Amino acid sequence: MLGRLEIIGQAAGGERRLTGDDLPRRARQVLGVLAARHDRLQSKDALADAVWGEELPGNHVAALEHYVSVLRRTLQPGVPTARSFIVTRAGGYVFATDRARLDLAELRTAARLAETRPDRADVREQIVRLARDLPFAEDEYAEWAAPARAEVRAVVVAALLDLSEAAAGADPARAQRLAREASELEPFTERAYRAGMRAAGGLGRADAVIQWYDRCRRTLDQELGVAPSRETVTLRDTLLTAFDAGVERPGPPAHDRRRGDRRRPVLPDVARQPVTGFLGRDAELAALAGGPAVVHVAGPAGAGKSALLARLRELHPGTAGLGRGPGPGGALRLGWLRTVLHQLGRPADDVLDAAMAERRALHPAELDSIAHGLPGRIVAIDDAEHLDADSVVELRWLQEHGLRVVVSYRYPSAIAARPLGALDAGLVLRLEPLTGADLDPATLAASGGIPALVAADPATAGQVAMHLARQRTRWMAPAAWVVLRLTAALGTLRVEQLAAVAGLGVDEILDAVDGLVHAHLLVEGRGGRVRHRSGLIRDAVAAQVSAARSHHLRTRLTAG
Repeated sequence: MLGRLEIIGQAAGGERRLTGDDLPRRARQVLGVLAARHDRLQSKDALADAVWGEELPGNHVAALEHYVSVLRRTLQPGVPTARSFIVTRAGGYVFATDRARLDLAELRTAARLAETRPDRADVREQIVRLARDLPFAEDEYAEWAAPARAEVRAVVVAALLDLSEAAAGADPARAQRLAREASELEPFTERAYRAGMRAAGGLGRADAVIQWYDRCRRTLDQELGVAPSRETVTLRDTLLTAFDAGVERPGPPAHDRRRGDRRRPVLPDVARQPVTGFLGRDAELAALAGGPAVVHVAGPAGAGKSALLARLRELHPGTAGLGRGPGPGGALRLGWLRTVLHQLGRPADDVLDAAMAERRALHPAELDSIAHGLPGRIVAIDDAEHLDADSVVELRWLQEHGLRVVVSYRYPSAIAARPLGALDAGLVLRLEPLTGADLDPATLAASGGIPALVAADPATAGQVAMHLARQRTRWMAPAAWVVLRLTAALGTLRVEQLAAVAGLGVDEILDAVDGLVHAHLLVEGRGGRVRHRSGLIRDAVAAQVSAARSHHLRTRLTAG
């Protein structure tokens, strides 16, 4: 259940795999609810309420029994009902984990052990391996899925931070990567930023300490209107004081590592730091500042959406306000509007506090009072895909009363079934990679023009590249990752070569290539050849392929 739904079983012909697409939607949701509440009896009424909510069918018990029957026949064909892992008991059903392995159950067991055994790093590694993603990706907005998703997020963040803090001395680069993953999962956890600061100190990077602290400060200020805690400020000051005093810390080598010569960490002299301008995007910035009343900005992870909106606000202070969407949990629903209004110099905290306390939408009169005096101002919302229906109605109201709206999200398909999809756009900007007009040839070859890689710290660029590859392929079929690995290990290949080496059909490879090109991970050449766009991503993926496998793949390619 962690990530996209996958069911793996044994059949007469060998292993048998199914996905959520192989099940009727309601059957998949019945399975999801039972898995989320595994080993606990779910009455038929409670189960039907969770699946259908207020849209209960006329005979919901019969409908529920039908979908349970569909699940049993589909997932365990030929297995008697008495041996099914969906057990009928006392007028309800139970997902029995003694009859079927469930990754969510394994994660919960590991989480309980981690609470009692702080010394067990292996348990925390198991949690991170298990939780490739949050559960119930197909039904992430369902009320029954929200508690389990929040639970898994908290467990994974805690495990990542425990591992980061344990690795800070011996492997600060890994500690920094783990802290970054934790902060991306839960941006409001100061502990993640403190872990990142400690890791940066271990790397001898005073500038990175400052970057971690500043990211923490901006996130808390923009989303919550609060400042970092005393503990976080004290850690920053302690680390920077140590740099000022010239305390030796492990850092990246300045000369030959074999001579043991390491660079002495020095606090950056801000006056001497090079100024890095905002690369490219002039046309996009012009469209945001003076284009249609509603603009959508789309692009995969690392495409520079956040940087683009931040630049818009920098160029138009007092005219453009920038907030951030509420995230999948829906917390702080009006936090984005509070942040924007403060930036525009027109706070309405009393109105927003009342609506948030009463868990309601803003009334028309309240929206009128907010919109009054702000015609022509820009309301920009980053990571807006999780805005609820009330927020979209409020945005439309503000737009109709003279404000301009900019929203960003990853892919247009991500909002097709979400409330934000109803906010009609006058223009959809899909951020393409930067080009040779913006970058020197070496940087372009390494980064592929992907802004997150252009700006990446060289010490952690490989980890950033792998993270981007995972993020951009997370919704793709498994064949996409196969294609990425093959092109990383073997170089430029034709589609038919990929199909032959992978043992997959040409149509399946073509679907994968379509998705990877669209996600700016591959580029196409003449004759149906494809290769990695970014050298950093290619090298990061290739590092996961052993020399033995690479040799086998080359032999297989030659034989083919």
